[in-house]
Amino acid sequence: MRKSEKEFTEQNLFNIKKLFYDKLAMNEPPTVTRSDSSFYPPILYPSAQTKKSMNKRKRYRKAIYIPVTAALSLCLVTGAAASVGIIDLSTVLHFLGVDRIGILQPVHQVSEDQGIRMEVIGAVRDGDTTEIYVSLSDLTGHRIDDTLDVYDYRVTGGNANNAQIIHYDDANKTAIVRFLIQGKVSKNRITVQINTLMSGASRQDGYNVQVDWEQLLQEKQNNSYDIVDQDRISGLGGTTDIQLETDPIPVLHQDVTNVPVEGIDWMHISNIGFVEGKLHIQINPNNEIGEYNHGYFYFTDEQGQKLDIPEYSVSYGHYMKDGVGYGGDYEEYVYDLSAVDNLDKLRIQGSFTSISEVVQGNWKTTFNLSQNALSKTGNIQLDANGGLQANVTLSPVGVTLTGEALSMIRMEDLSIEVHLKDGTKLTGESGFLQLDQDLIKWISPKTIPVNDVSYLLINGEKVTL
Repeated sequence: MRKSEKEFTEQNLFNIKKLFYDKLAMNEPPTVTRSDSSFYPPILYPSAQTKKSMNKRKRYRKAIYIPVTAALSLCLVTGAAASVGIIDLSTVLHFLGVDRIGILQPVHQVSEDQGIRMEVIGAVRDGDTTEIYVSLSDLTGHRIDDTLDVYDYRVTGGNANNAQIIHYDDANKTAIVRFLIQGKVSKNRITVQINTLMSGASRQDGYNVQVDWEQLLQEKQNNSYDIVDQDRISGLGGTTDIQLETDPIPVLHQDVTNVPVEGIDWMHISNIGFVEGKLHIQINPNNEIGEYNHGYFYFTDEQGQKLDIPEYSVSYGHYMKDGVGYGGDYEEYVYDLSAVDNLDKLRIQGSFTSISEVVQGNWKTTFNLSQNALSKTGNIQLDANGGLQANVTLSPVGVTLTGEALSMIRMEDLSIEVHLKDGTKLTGESGFLQLDQDLIKWISPKTIPVNDVSYLLINGEKVTL
């Protein structure tokens, strides 16, 4: 979620929020309407976004699914749990297999705040990857559910973080979150800190936006606009060739209109119009709940069919100067309608996600975690012309791919087979996670016996280790 030893910034928060809701949008069935929809996704935060990778951000994100296996009793001794002497990790991580639990180091560190209990259950380090399992329980209410979003968090070490709710125990109102940290850790001392939790996320589709298309088209060539300063941009995403560092970014004048969206009370359309041939829709969210809620607009034709329109969005407005905060937080959606006939027949609709619960606090634990250094390495050519190559590292947890331009690979297009010396194999067509533009991780559903591995097949190509 941040570069090692640097401050966590507002831009990091935006990237996490935007990617989370992009995923939310992509996974929602297109026929859902706001009269009957609610959405409870697995939470995924690919959060190590550089400016370059924000410009190239994809709209697909593959969640990691860990198969539920029968749990056997496995007791592990730890000095950290001196008061009890033994921790039975299988009782709290029963969705993992015994072999996976076997490589975890029990931690049993607890932090409580705002009536919510955070416990770091167990963790493992395999070279550059750290995997940490944390339970979150509400001691006073019902703020922890299966929509839990660990929104603002940090883990020391590494340059790419991911937090995902992978199990929810409804009887005990407890969520298990797995933190995945990629990057070299210089010390064995690890700190996990959570500052903001969100729950109750529900996405509703089909909000109607009343727009006077005749007036918009009449004013299409006459709209004036601003060029937003670089230091006022907190995020850029979608399909665009804009280079954040160098290109001017046009936006509409702020707060020219106040167009409500029926059924949404946390934001309004603060301006709408064409700039350089593209339609801009500017919204001004409420400073409180609007900071966490999110959504997007889309277009349908006369038959109600959703149209595939190239679009991008830019977030801007709030900035600091001489220690003083100025402006608000605006989101501007930009649509290229140049290939659409009969613009006056279009219909704008919205799809928005609302959060019912936001809890801010300070949950923090620090613990020692030694490294499992067992690994094997190799390399692979991922395209026919040899322009896309990657280094491969096999560890007990999974396989890491590193190399230039890996952000161009779709996670859905990757497959892997781990072939053992006895002729058996482990396979995976899911479990791939892009942690950074040049780094992909595959998490194995089972612990890999590294010394017993003969070779890998990645997309059918043999990797000699």
